[in-house]
Amino acid sequence: MLSYQGEQLSAVLRHAVNASPYYRESIGDLFAHNASLEEYPILTKEALMANFDRIVTDPRLSRTLVEHHLDSDDPGALLLGEYRVAATGGTTGVKGVAVFDDAAWLAAIGNTVRFQKIVGIDENTQSMGVFASSPVHISYRIGAEMRAIRAPAPRLNVLMPIEEIVDGLNTYQPEVVSTYPSFVRVLANEQLAGRLHIRPRLIRTSAETLADDVREIAATAWTAKVVNSYTCTEAGAMGHECECADGIHLAEDAFVFEVVDENNRAVPNGTPGSKLLVTTLTNFVLPLVRYEISDIVTLATEPCPCGLPFWRIAKIDGRREEMLSFPKRGGGTVRVHGHRLRSPLTRIEGIRQYQFAQLVDGLEITICLSDGFDADRVRDELERSVRATLSKVDAEPAQILIQVVDAITRSGAGAKERLVVSRNQT
Repeated sequence: MLSYQGEQLSAVLRHAVNASPYYRESIGDLFAHNASLEEYPILTKEALMANFDRIVTDPRLSRTLVEHHLDSDDPGALLLGEYRVAATGGTTGVKGVAVFDDAAWLAAIGNTVRFQKIVGIDENTQSMGVFASSPVHISYRIGAEMRAIRAPAPRLNVLMPIEEIVDGLNTYQPEVVSTYPSFVRVLANEQLAGRLHIRPRLIRTSAETLADDVREIAATAWTAKVVNSYTCTEAGAMGHECECADGIHLAEDAFVFEVVDENNRAVPNGTPGSKLLVTTLTNFVLPLVRYEISDIVTLATEPCPCGLPFWRIAKIDGRREEMLSFPKRGGGTVRVHGHRLRSPLTRIEGIRQYQFAQLVDGLEITICLSDGFDADRVRDELERSVRATLSKVDAEPAQILIQVVDAITRSGAGAKERLVVSRNQT
């Protein structure tokens, strides 16, 4: 497999140098001198968007053309009759667009299908997804492909009224539900409240960091196992957990993955990196060479008992952009990942949605409650829990402001940069 990966890498680099003005200038000499991949420059999302017109290998394509298509009445149609396009905002706040030709798109769908098969999902499985509402998002597009090869399932998305989603799930009775980790919490609350009546054997998650408490919630609500998948809009489906649910197997025949530190040096397996670098081996219209994803990734140290030939990500601790800074007990500051605060939030009964915002000397938390819960009681319990969690890492915020609202959306973030986890997140 590694030999095949090397052959594909050489082919995509050669094509990029020959067909992309950007890569001809940035890596042409390196490729000519057989430089190792580690010597190649890193491509950030900002650089990808700034140089998009010179990176794509079809001169008819441009960022303006792609964005115009995404903003049209039918963004799910083929651009120029042959390209599928998608967009992402992401945690970084930088808009990104992606283009897939037929071969690249089939590879992305092929990865999805084969990884689903390793957890027992085939064309006869009563399986469905609850993801984004628009074909602009890659999760919507992949969901449409999966519906095409299976028995008809209701078309649900996370922006629908929860009553409509519950009714659709109760009618369909899926064996497998695929959705965002944050929405697993929403569905579990509906199940535990007695409004949702489904018995899935498996929950598949994607697009957000999967915390351990989501696995616990799914086990409590349905006695179901949760398996995580790994997809990037710009690259497509990159990996999936097997039934061991002990790390994400990476599609190393379709990508080259590098986990590096803040200075772009490779870190050993078992050590958290500062970023993940991805080189795509199947998309020849938008080649990505050492594309930077700011996920804090730790690779496994031992092979998986399942026997798959793909190495695994042992843990994803969210993204660098989700780091919060607080005054440290005794002086100085301490950085805490927002992921650490999710467990106290999700364990408190009554909280339906939540949102963090960094303050100069503390933290603002906005929450939305389920019906019938006392706001003052939840607010007091939440502040105690968050302060207790932060004290374990010597963080001592001067203030924690908690406000209760009717609903939380991304558009409500205003000028502050917020970390959002809610059922509206797409």
